[in-house]
Amino acid sequence: MTDPAADGGVATPWPSARVAYYTLFVLILCLTSNQLDIAIVPYLAARIEADLGISDTSLGLLLGASFGLFYTIVGLPIAYFVDRYSRRWILALGLATWNIGTAVCGIAQNFAQLFLARFLVGAGQGVNGPTSFAIVGDLFPREKLPRGIALLQLGSVIGPGLALLLGAWLLHVFLGMQPLHGPFGVIHGWQVIFIVIGLPSLAISALIITTVPEPARRTIRNQMGSLAGAPAPAGPGLIAWLRDYGVAIRYMRLHSRVFGPLFGALLAGSFAVGAIQWTPIFYQRTFGWGSAQLAGLQAVAQLAVMPLGLLAAVILAEHFSRRRKDDSAMRVYVISLLVALPGVVSVLMPTPWLAFGIGTLGYLSLAMGGAAQNAALQIVTPAELRGKVTALYLFIYSVFGVAFAPVVNALITDYVLHDEALIRWALFWPTALSHPLALVIAWLGLKPFGREVERLKALEARG
Repeated sequence: MTDPAADGGVATPWPSARVAYYTLFVLILCLTSNQLDIAIVPYLAARIEADLGISDTSLGLLLGASFGLFYTIVGLPIAYFVDRYSRRWILALGLATWNIGTAVCGIAQNFAQLFLARFLVGAGQGVNGPTSFAIVGDLFPREKLPRGIALLQLGSVIGPGLALLLGAWLLHVFLGMQPLHGPFGVIHGWQVIFIVIGLPSLAISALIITTVPEPARRTIRNQMGSLAGAPAPAGPGLIAWLRDYGVAIRYMRLHSRVFGPLFGALLAGSFAVGAIQWTPIFYQRTFGWGSAQLAGLQAVAQLAVMPLGLLAAVILAEHFSRRRKDDSAMRVYVISLLVALPGVVSVLMPTPWLAFGIGTLGYLSLAMGGAAQNAALQIVTPAELRGKVTALYLFIYSVFGVAFAPVVNALITDYVLHDEALIRWALFWPTALSHPLALVIAWLGLKPFGREVERLKALEARG
């Protein structure tokens, strides 16, 4: 599993358009598979809660912490290998792991077993972000990278959309079925859904291994400065891993005015992720909408609105680049946060259709911001550190957003409001506080980001 393309530099020819876009297509399939699993869980939450006899707090742990905890254990260490070995092999193994974990959710018999199965899902999915973004960073030049990242993000649109379209049918067919008695115990309808969406995606792993080439890592001479001479850690042991991350952290500290706003805005904005996880339950409890009905409506909204957000991100980024704005990716991220501001109050609306309509601004912003945010990070991160820096970045999103934020919402419901019917306030307050803060932090990062891109262009010009 060694990396035959590890020594590519800035003078190395870029991959052909055919190779770049085919590789990107397969990466989209991976992200789609990833999102199929994540998107369907909130729509199964009510039945999981009822069949397992658990509280909102326990449900919050299943929605996020089980996934995020294993991401912490696996996602960060795996980035050591992402920056040294074949990324396609690492991605293929991770994909197989998380899809097996999804299928295992279908035979879990209690909260502990289901938590451990979600734990396994998080282990595999912790591989996807660092590997996929590191590969895309070596497929497209800087001016086309926002387009490449936006296309990759299609997987985060297609996946939930397919999950909800498929889920609307599966929920209708299986959710009300009588429990089956099998060799592993009782199998409920929601467990059948896990099995259906988990096992078929294993074929994508084989596709990666047999058809996707490993792109050369494209380094910029002198980008690392004095850190470029740091001795390479010997072997994959704990000491080597810590030293390797130490180099990445020192680089980010030296360029804290660039990386600080990127990481700070992500941290602040991550607390809004909990509201997204609880949205289906909000509509069920507040307005009485059924799971199948809501899944169908959400699928239509996501598949209609989020591609527009991705397209807007590409058009704006390339427009700013043509006007020689070096901060183009960061500008689009700030604009996306502005677009999302009205959506903060969607959960306070008096009717479900008004809440749903205003809430679609969140989908538009999510698509724009995701593409711009990830493109910005890859643009300023050295190729030698891309796996580790991306892993640290996604660590914040996965732990504070996916894992911690849903539990915060649940704790507010259980221990502050003491009433499940008041869930809208448990969703509103964390988002109302965190989203404006993320906007301010990102805005403060515009000038430092532009100056850093200007510095990198000068280094490239020197050769």
